[in-house]
Amino acid sequence: MDFQPAQKAFERYEYLRSTGHLSDEEYRGKLNELRVTDAWGRLWMPQERTGRWHVWHQGQWVPAAPPGMDAPAAPTVESGPAPSAADTRTAATSHQQAAPPARAGSGSKLGLYIIIWLVFWSLVAIAALIFVAPKEPMVLAGVGLAALLSLVLMLASMSSQWQGQVVDVRQVRERVRRGDDAHWEDVTYAYIREPSGKTRKMRAMPGWRVGDHLQKRKGEMEIRKL
Repeated sequence: MDFQPAQKAFERYEYLRSTGHLSDEEYRGKLNELRVTDAWGRLWMPQERTGRWHVWHQGQWVPAAPPGMDAPAAPTVESGPAPSAADTRTAATSHQQAAPPARAGSGSKLGLYIIIWLVFWSLVAIAALIFVAPKEPMVLAGVGLAALLSLVLMLASMSSQWQGQVVDVRQVRERVRRGDDAHWEDVTYAYIREPSGKTRKMRAMPGWRVGDHLQKRKGEMEIRKL
């Protein structure tokens, strides 16, 4: 079973329970059937009544966001030993587990990023106007072009979404040019294999290791470790 069908089934069972058509025992039995194994072998299931998804991690159920679903931010989790039947019932019946922190909506994050963009490029433009423009009037056009390009790149990044596992991390020596200066520099790349089989190459962030599960959500700039 996949996450979306399991989520719909949970909503149906919760409705039947709330209207008295399912006893608590029948309801819990139904929820124990809604276990989902993701592409990396991790076991998931929804919590009773709240529907919050939990993943089996190091011998306990941990609240987390299923891959590809718009849910609260997930803590770092890895695959672990499969839970027993009693353990799986814990996720369904545990009402006292702390809820994961709510994630800001993509719209509010976009607004925040645009405000930061406006402030940064306004300061750059003011500095250029005061210190450079009197001698080089065309510098303002260059600032405007750079600001527009950065906005396009930011929006493109926020509109993308993907997930995958780091299968290789390599350091490559490349010739890097910054303005009139060109020099050789060691650049570390991560190779990320998506569930579709596609391999994505990108500059590695500090702390990325082979085997890490990564997720880039639509409407966000940051890449998360799952």
